[in-house]
Amino acid sequence: MSEVRVHPLPIADAISNVVGGPEQVKSFADDANRMLEEAQAGHWAVDEETGTHLRSAITTMQNRLDQLAPRVGFLRQTPRLGHDAYAREVAEHMRRAMDSDNQSLVPVFEALRAGLEKLRQALDIAMEKYDAADEAATKHLGQLKD
Repeated sequence: MSEVRVHPLPIADAISNVVGGPEQVKSFADDANRMLEEAQAGHWAVDEETGTHLRSAITTMQNRLDQLAPRVGFLRQTPRLGHDAYAREVAEHMRRAMDSDNQSLVPVFEALRAGLEKLRQALDIAMEKYDAADEAATKHLGQLKD
């Protein structure tokens, strides 16, 4: 069975082209969390038509990231570069470069995926809030008409 080799640069480039660097992803994820909290608290709502378009864009991005996920998974593994001490040291260094802190590619990728999921949840709640508010307004206006 042949081993699949993944070069990290195309994956890093794909993520960077979407949202920028680690700081932008962290900011996006933080904003998505805030939006979810605000939606849960009922502080914002969105109509069905707008929400559907936004949900479609989020789903498209999630699908693209899902396609990259298996390749990113390889970056968590130490590459096989050889058996001598230096090759093992270089391989471990490469693995740590991809998955060692919040600035590394793998955690940034996962933060982006989590942020998109939070944003989708916030949007779903905001759409429900809009529908509930619209229904309440219709009932209230109906009482005024009588």
